[in-house]
Amino acid sequence: WILHDWDDDDCVKILDQCKKAIPKNSGKLIIVDAVLRPEDDTSAFADSRLAFDLLMLALAPGGKERTEKEWRTLLSQGGFSKCNIISLPTLQAIIEAFPDE
Repeated sequence: WILHDWDDDDCVKILDQCKKAIPKNSGKLIIVDAVLRPEDDTSAFADSRLAFDLLMLALAPGGKERTEKEWRTLLSQGGFSKCNIISLPTLQAIIEAFPDE
């Protein structure tokens, strides 16, 4: 739960530094963070995700919770165009991001 504290520009800088630290052809970045679901989300965490997004607005200016599309765009901009998003029965999801070559 680090990247949700930052705006997109700062996240790209953080991801760029992560990419530099990952061994070529053998590493990946693991992110555990909320992935907002579409408006038709009826899971037990639907209201919690909205509450956390509002909390981010109050406590971390520029920080935000992101949808899957927003995560994929952000990761691509940071040099991780291939990723897997693994949903969990919790507020967070696991995001595996693989550095571009």
